[in-house]
Parts: sequence; structure tokens; C-alpha cells
Amino acid sequence: MAEHVIIGNGVAGIKAAETIRKHDPDGKITMIGDEAYAFYYRPQLPEFVAGKIEEDRLWGKKKDFYEKNNITSHLGKTVTGIKPDTNEVILKDNTAINYDSLLIATGGSIKRRNYPGSDLNGGIVQLKTIDDAKNIKEKVKSAKSAVVVGEDFLTLSLTEALHSSGLKVTYLLRGDRLWPEIMDKDASDILLLRLKGKGITIKQETDIKEVYVKNKLIHGIITTDDELIDCQILGIVDKLQPSIGFLNESGVNTDNGVLVNNKMLTNFDNIYAAGDVAQLPADLDSDIPEINVRWLKAWKQGQVAGSNMAGNDAEYDDIASISATQICGIDIVSIGVSNPLNGDYKIMRGDYPHPEIDVYKKLVLKNDRVVGALFIGNVQEAREVTKVIKNRTNYSEIDKKLLKQMFDLNSRFGTFHGFLCPVCKLELPIPPDAKVGDKITCPACGIELNVTEKMLK
Repeated sequence: MAEHVIIGNGVAGIKAAETIRKHDPDGKITMIGDEAYAFYYRPQLPEFVAGKIEEDRLWGKKKDFYEKNNITSHLGKTVTGIKPDTNEVILKDNTAINYDSLLIATGGSIKRRNYPGSDLNGGIVQLKTIDDAKNIKEKVKSAKSAVVVGEDFLTLSLTEALHSSGLKVTYLLRGDRLWPEIMDKDASDILLLRLKGKGITIKQETDIKEVYVKNKLIHGIITTDDELIDCQILGIVDKLQPSIGFLNESGVNTDNGVLVNNKMLTNFDNIYAAGDVAQLPADLDSDIPEINVRWLKAWKQGQVAGSNMAGNDAEYDDIASISATQICGIDIVSIGVSNPLNGDYKIMRGDYPHPEIDVYKKLVLKNDRVVGALFIGNVQEAREVTKVIKNRTNYSEIDKKLLKQMFDLNSRFGTFHGFLCPVCKLELPIPPDAKVGDKITCPACGIELNVTEKMLK
């Protein structure tokens, strides 16, 4: 009987476990997670903090999921190392767990900058785990204002959660735009306009100079412009870094993350990696990081890894760099080289930008070939454009109806439909024959969604 071990209890690990059980009904599956909770929807944490949903709505799997699927779970346990020569996973308490196949799906952790005074952690928060969310909910009760500093989607999620909790929020951007590796300034301006419209104060090209502490409590921050801003909660968020420290002496090849091929296989023939921790080969001609996952890719990668752990020969054939998320109610999909910072690229964006309608779409070309795309506010054509990029299609060969629907604001074409799941933010297609009232089931989180007239427009 094969022994399959999965390190990580997130979406990649859970999907791998379900896939293994489907192909190997009798194999032993062991899951190890550093949080003491069953699988939950991380993208729902901002709404939980804001009180828009109850804790019950967070759970992606019920507590009996592991027992029903004959999975041995070690939740709340930390892995300190693996030994490929003896096929062992070592836990912090020195417990050794044997494996025939191993999946590394440990996700990432938030790197945090330090500022003078920031060694006092009492009022400093982040929003990555359910414990983070519970901590914020408790601190909000006695707070009136918050400051958040950072640039990417994790910072945006925290900002939105604090503002929706009723706090006055000031958002410090170290540069001139949000999420600079993904967005150009026009795209960023759309989200900044939405944030400002909600009443959030934005200060661009501004950082923290010092954290103002009194009686061991945070009372504010001093900016690099020497402005004192009152706050009782401070969110300091930097990049999401793959959690690979426990692999230092393992012999598993790593770079920014765990290096894998398109079978999600590492340099060991029985060790796989998937999700935020996995680093695929870079896209050809790509000028962006290979690690840029979110739920859509993590779900697909977990499925491929689980299938191969069970003895199949599956391949991950998606684009190495793709993200799908939702900020302030605005859908965002980035594919391939969405914001080239150098090189000989050409940008196609038709009638955009139009920040007043919260919609922005563009294609990025290199030598007439589509190598990237960005969708803000309306992602209907994202799935088709992903195929265009994956197939290395030239711009001149793209379906003219697709281009007209993307770029012509007066277009009446409605051939291409897609949207993001409101729960887990996966990009979902709408069948061409779909009607208002039809149900679409998200393959990742299982939620059933009714097709609306807005989806079909």
C-alpha cells in the first residue's frame, strides 16, 4: 500500500489529496498542516474580519472530511525537515513520517519590513491566516484608525478589511502605483480611485519613518514626509515569500521557490511541489517572476501533482505566471507579461483607459506575438486570451470578434463570457448556451452560482 504524504493543508494540498484518493482508493494519505484548522477559504478572510460573514462560512471542508476520505491529519504541526535518502518527513517534535510519494504545498509567508519602533508587535497586524483575522477582529474593537503600508494584493485585502470594519484607514504606497509587477499606472489608478471613493486616504511615494509608541502601545506613525498620522492598528505587509526554509539541507532544488517541471516534480522522482511554493520554468520571453499563483493555479497544480503521485502521467500546461483575484469588488486577472518594465514590447488597449467605469483591458505583444494581458473590472475574455498566450498566437491571428469585444466600448458582441468565483476567486467560464437562472458549480470550492443577466452581458 502506497504512503502519500502532503505537507500543507491549503488549496493545493487539499486538491492533491482528493485526486490521490480518486485514483488510489486504498493508499495511505497523511496531511500535515501548521495551522490547527481544517481547510478554509483564505480569500474570504477580509469579509470575515469586516463581519460580513460568520466563521462557519470560512470552512471549505467540514471537520469530518479527513476521516471520510481516510486521511490521517496532523494539524497544528510544523515540519522542520525532510530526508529524501530515507523518505522521511521530520516534525518539530522529532516525529518521523515515512512516505513513498511526497507533496510540498507549504504556501508562503508574509515578509515584513522593520522600522524604528516596529519591534513592538502589539498593534502590528497582517492578514494571511484565520488566526490573523481573529486577532484583527479583536483589535478593531478598541481602535478608531489604522495605517497600512505595502503594494500588492495582500496589502489591498488588509486595507479593505480594516476599512470595512469601520476604521479610518490611511494607505501608504512606497511607489506611485499598486502591485507594480502586475499593473501599469492606468490600471492602478482605477483601483486607487475606487479606494479613495470608499473614503480611504492614499499617500503615494510615502513610507514609514518611525512607529510612534507610547506605554507599549502603537499611537501612530511618522511618515518619510515627517507627518504624524494617528493610528492604533498598523499593517506592514511586504511580498509573499514561499515557505521553503525547512528544505535547506534536503537536497531539493530551490530558487525563489521549489523548482519543478510541468509534472510538478522536483529533482527527486517521488517529491512534488504545488501552489505558492512551486516555481515552474519561466514562460519564454517572460520578464516577470515565475511564482505568482493564487487559487486558480494552486488548485490546478495540486490536481496534477496528486494525479502523478497516484501513478498517472499528468502535465500542467497552463501559463507559468497568472493571477486572478478581486479587490474592492473589482475583478482582476493578470496573464503572462502584464506590465513589461523593459524590452521591445507593444501595448494594445483599444478605447481604454476609462477609470470612471472601473474597466481596463490590454494585451502585451512582442514581435507581434501576444505574451501577456491584464483585465480590470471585466474579465469576460480572460479565458480565451489565456489560450491565445499559451498557444503563442500572433496578434494578427486572433479572432476579430474577441478583439472587438475586448477593446470596443460600443461593441455588442457577447460571444466570450467569464467571471471570477466570488468565494475563492477562480476564473470560471460561462457556457455559450447559458441562460439566466442556470447553475454553475465552482470546481475548486464547490459553491453553486446562479447565472445572472449581468454575467451574460
